[in-house]
Amino acid sequence: MPSDRKVIRGWNAVIQRFPRLRFSALPLGSAALEERFEDENCAQTLRNAKIGAWIVLILVPLCSLMDYLIYPDEFWRFAILRLACSLCCLPLLFGINRGIAKRHYRIFPILLPVIPAAFISAMIYLTRDPASEYYAGLILCVVGTSFVFNRASREIALTLTIILGVYLLATLPNLSFSDSSTKWGLFMNNTAFILLTCVILLTSSFHHHAFRTREFLTRCTAEDQREELRSRNDELTLALLRLRETEAQLIQSEKIASLDRLSAGIIHEINNPLNFAKSALFVLSKKSRKLPETDREVLSRIINDVGEGIDRVASIVSDLRSFSHPDHTLSEVDLGKCVAKGVRMVRQELEDQRIGLDATIPGGLSAVGHENHLIQILINLVQNSVAALKNREDPMIDITAREVGNRVEVSIRDNGTGIERDILPRIFDPFFTTKEVGEGMGMGLNICYRMMKQMGGGIEVESELGAFTLFTLWLPVEFTASQKTAA
Repeated sequence: MPSDRKVIRGWNAVIQRFPRLRFSALPLGSAALEERFEDENCAQTLRNAKIGAWIVLILVPLCSLMDYLIYPDEFWRFAILRLACSLCCLPLLFGINRGIAKRHYRIFPILLPVIPAAFISAMIYLTRDPASEYYAGLILCVVGTSFVFNRASREIALTLTIILGVYLLATLPNLSFSDSSTKWGLFMNNTAFILLTCVILLTSSFHHHAFRTREFLTRCTAEDQREELRSRNDELTLALLRLRETEAQLIQSEKIASLDRLSAGIIHEINNPLNFAKSALFVLSKKSRKLPETDREVLSRIINDVGEGIDRVASIVSDLRSFSHPDHTLSEVDLGKCVAKGVRMVRQELEDQRIGLDATIPGGLSAVGHENHLIQILINLVQNSVAALKNREDPMIDITAREVGNRVEVSIRDNGTGIERDILPRIFDPFFTTKEVGEGMGMGLNICYRMMKQMGGGIEVESELGAFTLFTLWLPVEFTASQKTAA
């Protein structure tokens, strides 16, 4: 509420600069603030009205003891008046919790003190004594009004005026029945006491109203500042989260850059020894033909094992080369042909493992990408599925494709062991693997991720442990503006 904030701060400044305004009612200057202020007044007034009603119901009849001591001849008549006074307060007590009370709550600070004051004035009139001590009961009503209904300054002013008026109406006729100058003096004394009490309480009520208004504005300011602090705290928390995400991305970028440099060095240092080793194995294989049959068989098996190890190292170096020196040339790729080529390369492996494969690609479906990269990605994902389908009943891999808006999605789903939820966000990190040592370096999925990004697409994964794993590749249907510029 920007306007409410300005109003609150403005009136706080006015109150601080002009203390004399404390004795006057302060406008709040905002419909929302005034409504809230009014609601608080209503709630407090009704709570106090219930207290005031019980006070009248209990204390007024108990004061019959004073009637017996001061005016014993009038005891029964006064008792009836006191009982009638209590009965008049019962409707007010029962109506406090009704809806009409909230709409007309301002009447309670007037009626509750005026009712007993009217009956006390009636008793003063019946005593025929203009200097009756019962004027103290009116002072009690005045004080009780200001104490119980200290939030209603305007109502208090009206109430005190009515109480003073009914007192004068009750006592002035009695002056004609008294010829004693002392009675006149006592009447003037009692009237002055009531009048001064009214003035003091009226002044204090206006002062209390100003103080309460200032307290209300201060409370609203504190709430507004607390809300503003909460909003800023949320903004700082969000900024901190974004900063952490950016930091993680920078760390990841630095890792990738370091990996690029490391990969280039590894390729350079390993390729030459690999070529020497392959040449030596070839020569050794030729020389082994001159050996006896038994020795030749043993040596041939050793040569094959060494050759397989060298081929494995060569495969790793090839992956690192693709990682460090990717080909960025893009073209329109026929996804049906691309998937068919990838399936042909892994068909024998699937048959050996007795794994079913269903590749359903609509004809004429194409996307912007790199055919060799897509084939490599498909082979990598299918091989991962093969590893996840070991010892599974009815192992199956489904490859589907569809056009969604301005992109094409290729899905590879298997009913294998799935991936644990806590490691799912890390599977595309370089060197992250769940395989045993020697079975993989953890580069495959990261290379797939990088290739998809370089082609302007992406790769997503869904998995449920023990149920399935679904990789979704997506590529743009048409060249983007940046891809056209690069081309």
